[in-house]
Amino acid sequence: SDPQWEKKIMSVLKTATDDTLRETILHGDIRYPFAFYLEDIWQFDFHCIDWHWHNEFEFVYVREGTALCSVGSEKTELQSGFGIFINSGTLHRFEAYKSTIIPNIVFSPALLAPEESLIYEKYIRPVIRSATPYMTLSPDIKWQDSILKLLKKVFMLQESEYKNELCTLQFL
Repeated sequence: SDPQWEKKIMSVLKTATDDTLRETILHGDIRYPFAFYLEDIWQFDFHCIDWHWHNEFEFVYVREGTALCSVGSEKTELQSGFGIFINSGTLHRFEAYKSTIIPNIVFSPALLAPEESLIYEKYIRPVIRSATPYMTLSPDIKWQDSILKLLKKVFMLQESEYKNELCTLQFL
């Protein structure tokens, strides 16, 4: 038995889901339903973050490498500098052919406003109910680049020693 080999096997990451492919990991908690992940797709089992869905919104940015993102029956390739928004309840998967670093955030839509509020009713619920399961974000399109820049600020906050929830919420 080789301890290094066992350590390598144990370090492989898997996507934990139930029988409906709903992700079983909690993203944050009831007090702050937000989670930041700095992941390398290459480190996951079979080099992919396998099929899953969650009720939370997800934003992914490709910092390094190329991510192949499958959403439902559609596939899109995200080069370094591009990002993607995954809507609530959308089945998706990410894979890579080499090391691909993707900072990403997963958060409850209710983090932005209470479900019974006017803000939620006017701005958040329409996004959840829209027919748009995802949207790619390109640095070549001005308004999308603005979103990518805000995401990078959110990621920088999460990677800093002082995670400022209020600033994070403001950027979101």
